[in-house]
Amino acid sequence: MLATAAFFLVAAVSDLSIRNDLIAAAKANDLRRFDQTIERAQNFIDTMRVGPRRNAFRREILIAGDISRVWHFEVKSGSLYYDDVSLPFYYDRLASEYPRYPKFILEYRIVDNSGLPHYPTRETRTFLLRLLETNRGKSA
Repeated sequence: MLATAAFFLVAAVSDLSIRNDLIAAAKANDLRRFDQTIERAQNFIDTMRVGPRRNAFRREILIAGDISRVWHFEVKSGSLYYDDVSLPFYYDRLASEYPRYPKFILEYRIVDNSGLPHYPTRETRTFLLRLLETNRGKSA
């Protein structure tokens, strides 16, 4: 009986349940839970077989990591915008990893008097969360 219960408990943890937890934590604006779920995802992926499902889950972990980075910046700095000084190479990373990001963020960015663009953290998180949600079906 105990072995059966343990099996169901382990079976209940899957890439799908972790992905859903990441999305739920982001939507609930719960950074602590989001970070805990990323850690669970990083531990769980090592138990998965190599293949397309694992690759899609790995991509979701990378997207979640990008969300976490800008979210932590927002919390620590209290700033609603990031730039190349405050988060070096972050915009470049997002632009190269997610080709639709530059076009998406263009209407939200502001440029200061020195010509330095500043990108909004909340809209960046929104963009990345949408990617995480749409990537969801690719590993199932």
